[in-house]
Amino acid sequence: LCLEEEESANHLLVHCRWVSSLWDLSLSLMGVSWVQPSNVRDVIVAWKRRMKRSWILGVWNMVPLAIWWAAWKERNRRIFEDNALSFQEFKLYFLRLLFSWSSGLIGYKNLTFLGFIDCIMDESLRA
Repeated sequence: LCLEEEESANHLLVHCRWVSSLWDLSLSLMGVSWVQPSNVRDVIVAWKRRMKRSWILGVWNMVPLAIWWAAWKERNRRIFEDNALSFQEFKLYFLRLLFSWSSGLIGYKNLTFLGFIDCIMDESLRA
């Protein structure tokens, strides 16, 4: 995506500048500070977090998959369609993906996109 390093699973899904921005955005929304793991396996292990049982835990569990799906889709868009999202469009695509995937979670129903983002931040403060 970033064309700054050779493509590998660890670079594409963890360290690429574009993907790193999604990790930073997600963690910031959820009020979490952490040191980025060095590889995909360590991300999966580190992602387990004790959180109050609420719908925010469901969103938390979806974040890595949504990041990786967004990265993979953007990679394929560039390779197979010769098309690319801007950096801001990429981040918005990820957030909308997370919003869409979270639609079935209890406590989330009837929220707008911005309401969803606000609720993530509010719930995270309480978790």
